[in-house]
Amino acid sequence: MITKLHIRNFRNYQNVDLSFDSGVQMILGKNAQGKTNLLEAILYLSTTRSHRSNDDRDLIRYGEELFIIEGEVARSRQKIKLKAIGESGKKHLMIYQETVAKVSQFIGECNVILFCPDDLMLFQAAPKVRRRFIDMELSKMSKVYTQTLLQANKLLKERNQFLKQNQTDDIFLGVLDEQLAEKEVTIMEQRKAFLAKLIEFAQPFYRELSDDDTMLSCAYHTFVSECDKESRKQAILEKRKKCRERDYMLKQTTIGCHKDDVTFYLNDHPIEEYASQGQKRCVLLAMKIGLVHMIYELTKEYPILLLDDVFSELDQERRKRLLKALPKEVQIFISATDLDVIDLEGRSFQVWKVHNGTIHKLKGGIS
Repeated sequence: MITKLHIRNFRNYQNVDLSFDSGVQMILGKNAQGKTNLLEAILYLSTTRSHRSNDDRDLIRYGEELFIIEGEVARSRQKIKLKAIGESGKKHLMIYQETVAKVSQFIGECNVILFCPDDLMLFQAAPKVRRRFIDMELSKMSKVYTQTLLQANKLLKERNQFLKQNQTDDIFLGVLDEQLAEKEVTIMEQRKAFLAKLIEFAQPFYRELSDDDTMLSCAYHTFVSECDKESRKQAILEKRKKCRERDYMLKQTTIGCHKDDVTFYLNDHPIEEYASQGQKRCVLLAMKIGLVHMIYELTKEYPILLLDDVFSELDQERRKRLLKALPKEVQIFISATDLDVIDLEGRSFQVWKVHNGTIHKLKGGIS
């Protein structure tokens, strides 16, 4: 759990210091006051990126040159101090005030799962949104995956830059393709295993939230068929070689795991075509709860759960089922406009009031 948080010049926060206990943190306030910004700052300490913007410059308070987010995270009887500094075109990450050389060293030190209203677009959004979902969640669980993905993206960028130069050099491309294929095999294997595990964990929670026996499933779509590791690598190299002329012509890498996708199903029907908004919400919540338990199975520590304006869209019975599905050891941040939106049912809690970029504690105790 996160015990301390310092925010400076992040979004509409100028300078804020907060201390949190375990249990539920109710973040209350009217719209556009900074509730989501607070959750976004906590998420940034987990993923080193925002869920709402790909550009860190958007996160810097107007008129300032950089933002700072510092957090103290309690893990396995130790406290880890994290610090992230964002400025135009640069990102600085520190653990115990020591700069880390690689993003993969930082990601996962503070495990956070976020559910926000925009998540409902997951099923009908472009494939890159679903890839980002998989990559972000998997990166929290596997530093090997994080590092492999970063290396693959670097090789892909180098390949595309070369293709844009209007040169032809099959030997050079062959070397790049060999290196890239090695990374892609690992990425595809881990993505497929992650999705299978996610569905396995999410299924019982979907049944509990929806109160029906609908079956969840998914299909991972990639550009080579399933086979053993070495055969998959050779299939990647052969396909990329066949596409080389097209790549030269279009000046970009036209096939690869950077174009993979996944389809989610309810009773073998694609969710984006057949599911209601209520069913989509229940599927996503079940997946987030599943992620909480997946991380615990892997690390023996529960992640922090951020629920941004979620309970206002659920009826009272589903709110109760959602809380019941979450162990009391999970630290939960819930943003809402008022406290009446949820019955905490005997959980410890703190209530925070957000107004125009300021935040202060109202009360705490046991519900």
